[in-house]
Amino acid sequence: CRPSAVCYIQTCSPSLPMALSKKTAQVKRVRNTTKQSQRSRTKSGAADDAKWTKKELAILRKLNTPTAIQQFVDSLAYDSSDNYFSVRSTLRTKSAHCMGGALVAACCLQRLGLGPPRVVGFEAKNDDTHAVAVYQVNGLWGALGKSNFTLIRARDPVYKSLRELMMSYFDFYFNTKGEKSLVGYSRPFNLDRTGHAWKFAPGAIDKELADIDNTKKTPIIPIPRPSKKHMMRAPKYLLKAGLLGSNPKGLFKPS
Repeated sequence: CRPSAVCYIQTCSPSLPMALSKKTAQVKRVRNTTKQSQRSRTKSGAADDAKWTKKELAILRKLNTPTAIQQFVDSLAYDSSDNYFSVRSTLRTKSAHCMGGALVAACCLQRLGLGPPRVVGFEAKNDDTHAVAVYQVNGLWGALGKSNFTLIRARDPVYKSLRELMMSYFDFYFNTKGEKSLVGYSRPFNLDRTGHAWKFAPGAIDKELADIDNTKKTPIIPIPRPSKKHMMRAPKYLLKAGLLGSNPKGLFKPS
């Protein structure tokens, strides 16, 4: 008689039970990590809530999904200054550049239990640097961010590794001449390493966040970079889309 599907699998795929066992263990580890993160959020969130004003807390409590966080960050006016400002300052002024937006996003992601507040910095050639808040869902990487360019803000949590996430920005990271400019990225920087000023300071926090700028960068292309003649420039329609709603004062002027 014809063997059953179960018999066939057991006979022809002896490694399948082991593979399924490893997959189950991986899923359990991800779930345990998520639970631990949520418990950590409950403890840290309760302590933080006492430090926010009622007005600040009312805003933060509405930012209860990555979508809501990104929409709020997008709604902030673009700040063309070079200083780093705390989350408290940003909530008050309703303006931010990439780092200010990343700090707000990292704060909110931590409140949701989506890991520690982590920021990744981008290094660029002949263009502005950039920063986004990163997080993980079931082990997959995503990002939220503020930018004067529309195309290098948020990414859904669908990327298997940090490098995969960073590469998703490459083709959309270009200067106002359309030249691809992304050359490297940092490892995730845990903002809580710096204390609590990044959340609660009344104004600028350049000194407190100095270590972020000094973080070692990983080359986006680990082999000799292709020459300009082999690199496609962003087409005009993509450049137009990237600059939609941008603040001209905050645009980098490439050489």
